[in-house]
Amino acid sequence: METEALEELGLTRNEAIVYITLLDFGKAHIGQISERTRMHRRTIYDCLERLEDRGLASFIIEGKTRFFIAINPRKLKEIIKEKEAKIEDIFPKLLEIANKSKIRTEVSVHKGKEGLKNIMEDVVKSKPKEWLSLTSAAKASVVLPFYLPQFHDKRIKEKIKLKIVFGKNKEAIKRANELKRTKLTEVKFIDTEYVIPISMWIYGNKLAFMLWDSETGILIENKETSDTFKKYFEILWKTAKPK
Repeated sequence: METEALEELGLTRNEAIVYITLLDFGKAHIGQISERTRMHRRTIYDCLERLEDRGLASFIIEGKTRFFIAINPRKLKEIIKEKEAKIEDIFPKLLEIANKSKIRTEVSVHKGKEGLKNIMEDVVKSKPKEWLSLTSAAKASVVLPFYLPQFHDKRIKEKIKLKIVFGKNKEAIKRANELKRTKLTEVKFIDTEYVIPISMWIYGNKLAFMLWDSETGILIENKETSDTFKKYFEILWKTAKPK
């Protein structure tokens, strides 16, 4: 039943089977998925790649082994809005499967535009008092031009203050002037024109690296790591200038 409903949302039958298998395992390496589904490994890799592109799967590396995880089924509600579909019949069942696993993932990789959106939605859902950002380029508005205004509306609605430090280059100055007109936003600059297409975000007990050119996000959930980078950001913030 669950696979048929997921197929109606645009997943293939194999993708639906792999997604539900990941929910059931919590995290699984390719051998476990193959043994459970009886699918060829190449087929599973293809399914995982498409699920990652949809923002429904991610992976972590432990030792030398790559484990795959399913993104929370709530992500499906966003797909529903885009496809004008319904999930009420399968949503509770999917959550029940996912909640069986108590595994905590500290590092996850999110691929594609939907993967980047996953991390941005996590900023809103986490509701931190402050969201700290360090970047030298204005790549977010290029990669997600239509989604970004919606995201800031959600962020402001949740009263999340943004403090952002830009490198001082033409693109960054232009984006900074746009952000200055946004509520709950404070912008500063450091004296460097060196541009890297990466953003570092700190919020709550999480640290995210947004690799805009490759459309990949790396999310680290660890209080000690987050606190360390927060101190680093605070040092930069004190030396940075408003213009």
